[in-house]
Amino acid sequence: MPKFIVRFLVLSIVCAGTALGQQGTFGQIAYGGSWQTTFTLLNLSASGVATVTLSFYGDNGSPLSAPVQGFGVTSAYTFAISAGGAQNVVLSGSDPITTQGWASMSSTGGTVRGQGSFRFVVPNGNGAISEAVVPLTLPGSALCILPFPPTNPVISVPFDNTFGQYVTSLAFANTTTSAQSYVMEFDDQSGNPLVADTLALTPRQHKAFVSKDAYQALAGKKGILRIHADPASLTVLGLLSNSTNAITTIIPVTQ
Repeated sequence: MPKFIVRFLVLSIVCAGTALGQQGTFGQIAYGGSWQTTFTLLNLSASGVATVTLSFYGDNGSPLSAPVQGFGVTSAYTFAISAGGAQNVVLSGSDPITTQGWASMSSTGGTVRGQGSFRFVVPNGNGAISEAVVPLTLPGSALCILPFPPTNPVISVPFDNTFGQYVTSLAFANTTTSAQSYVMEFDDQSGNPLVADTLALTPRQHKAFVSKDAYQALAGKKGILRIHADPASLTVLGLLSNSTNAITTIIPVTQ
């Protein structure tokens, strides 16, 4: 969704799973227009060479042909990282229209960890650049404050849409090859319900939106989004942005 991309940088909230046999996911990529995405991957092994593949998917879940700097356009980019080494992969397009999606990472040999960073040229900002870092989501692990229980997992995401101050944006990626539906509940800070909805995603679909635009009842409100989701099927992302385009990342809690 261009409005989400143009106005807000997205941060990975990190609760993804082992779908597709992948070893990690980046729940958001953006390139073209004012956007550039850079993956920085490290091979922590002291002896083994890592062979890494980054696969890119569009909003509709289909493979996305992305412009890899120094290589060309591809939907799956494979490269090697030497023992103890690192590699940057940059998605940067000249198209004035912004393209978004998500990426999965798989590797053989070595131990690969890393992060993605988003660079955004602020409109009418005299060349000012806003950047944020997204950690690589690993299967069965996340920047989640509590571990998922074996049944009925819930991802809780704080949101703030205080008038004239903050706006919260959200993005979701179904990392599986089957359709998924997730119950979502937005409550205010006192626990009073604001919005209830079901998020339906087709296989590998990516969806992003500005929360107060998608749900008018959230305008001027702050509280908690609760998503009833299997962590093996969903990657969630979010961002808090103010009127000057300053970026604050949002860390989820799982229960």
